[in-house]
Amino acid sequence: MDNFLGLLFVFLWASASTAAKYGFQSQPPLTVLSMRFAIAAAMMLAWSYGIRRNSALPSGKQWGQLAIIGLTNSTLFLGAAWLSLREVSVGLYSLFLATMPFLVAVLSSIWLSRRVTRNEWLGIAVAAAGLVVVAMPSLVASAATWQGLVLLVIAMVSQAVGSVYLKRTALTLPSVIINTWQMTLGLIFLLPFAIALNGDAVLQVTPELVGGLAWSILMVSVIANALMFTLQKRDPLRASVWLLLAPVFSYLQAALVLGEPIRAFDMGGAALVVAGLVISGAMDVRRALTGQRASPPR
Repeated sequence: MDNFLGLLFVFLWASASTAAKYGFQSQPPLTVLSMRFAIAAAMMLAWSYGIRRNSALPSGKQWGQLAIIGLTNSTLFLGAAWLSLREVSVGLYSLFLATMPFLVAVLSSIWLSRRVTRNEWLGIAVAAAGLVVVAMPSLVASAATWQGLVLLVIAMVSQAVGSVYLKRTALTLPSVIINTWQMTLGLIFLLPFAIALNGDAVLQVTPELVGGLAWSILMVSVIANALMFTLQKRDPLRASVWLLLAPVFSYLQAALVLGEPIRAFDMGGAALVVAGLVISGAMDVRRALTGQRASPPR
């Protein structure tokens, strides 16, 4: 059963970028993202303060902390990520985001005094080589642009900063309240960007838009997150290992849904990124398969 849940989780999790690109074809991406934020935020606010009437409001400095988390984890991360999907393939996008544990490790060493190990540095180097293997031929073949790569870097750094900041602040609010307000505040911060970059562009209600939004909200935000929490409660280490398959699923889904080609250097680069994750210990397959617990970060 765990294997079935794991495969279903990584399939749905990997589909987020394909659903996003499918949904905003010929549409202003930040306007579509604002709509997704608005629907998801309304659902979470209704759940937190309508159905669960005893949920507490944040207070004092918690509002400022939630604002920073919403800006980094929602507005800048997803805003830059969705803009990048106009310039790069879903496969390249998924490979860049797969290296997120490395950025978190480096930022943690600076911000939380966590030592980056030799294996982590080696893993970073191997994964970076994998990104170059995929990115450079994509640029030459005009399957990606420098602007798209810059947006991907902004997205990665924003989420990594948000993740480390969240850990540093140690908010005492329940996770559902944190998610509710980071999404709501993220929407507020996103709207000026959407207005400035998308201007007066009007959404065209198409089957692609409705399908992409519905899939992103229900299958990714609701079901994939629920599966992730279920797997993490059973075994956090095994849950993280499933993410090794995310780039592979992303390539296959993008090929089937969007018609994006899969080239030899795509698979070679993906293999190097996965190898870098394994070498670094960010995804420890050996411990997961033997049932050992990972050592705490030093």
